[in-house]
Amino acid sequence: MSITNAVVAGIIYALTELLALSGSGHLAVVNTLFDLHLTELHLLFKAFTELAVMIALILAYRKEIGDMIRDTAGLTGFSRRKPVKGQRFPEARLLFMLVIATLPLLIMLPFRKNYFSLWNSTSFVGVMFVLNGAVLYICERMLPGKKGLGRMQIPDALIIGICQAVAVIPGLSRLALTVTAGEAEGFQKPICIRFGMLLAIPAMFGSFILSLADAAIAGIDTAYMTAYLAGAGAALVTGFFTVYGFRRLVRRRGYGGLAYYSWVIGVLTIILTLIF
Repeated sequence: MSITNAVVAGIIYALTELLALSGSGHLAVVNTLFDLHLTELHLLFKAFTELAVMIALILAYRKEIGDMIRDTAGLTGFSRRKPVKGQRFPEARLLFMLVIATLPLLIMLPFRKNYFSLWNSTSFVGVMFVLNGAVLYICERMLPGKKGLGRMQIPDALIIGICQAVAVIPGLSRLALTVTAGEAEGFQKPICIRFGMLLAIPAMFGSFILSLADAAIAGIDTAYMTAYLAGAGAALVTGFFTVYGFRRLVRRRGYGGLAYYSWVIGVLTIILTLIF
């Protein structure tokens, strides 16, 4: 893997992962069609890019994360933080809902060895891109929700979490599925985006740990370390700005453009797979 390949892959992964377009799916397509040599020998690269995007999310949502930590500390008596606006530590409740929504991912752990075979099937990824576009299109057509975060219950969080677990399939976006699930449950669009972005942090951390373990078992070639770090750096910078870009894009233009892009890239992927 060259430094250029790593930087290109890092940018593509971060950009598409945080634009609800499936970072893993795009890497699969780019790897196959442009021969970037992203094989199982480069599992450490996968781990580094996931860590980079996770850090980008933490930086972008640092205030919200800080509030969750302080509210949780106040709730447990380890802080003098007072309830906000008459509510009893709403950010601590948000943290609890994020934990609940993360639980369905544990069900997918026994099947994670099968993901790589799906990742290698570019035609399958293309079909999933088309399905992801349908999800975004449905989300665009939904009536605006009115429910605030304080009305989220455990079943709501579990449904969103199940959608995130399904999105481990390459070509499906975790953000597209979680945001759509939240809007289907009647929550306001900004809240759905915020919850989906924050929910991605523990998921990416878990994936980072597993990828790191897989890389250690497969063997780490330090000759590629410079390329790995360059790719991760590109993913970090791209990811940080993409978070803000996604929120602005959705606020101004909705999900329609992303849906059409997902359909186009899906159909092109299927056609190119048949040709090559």
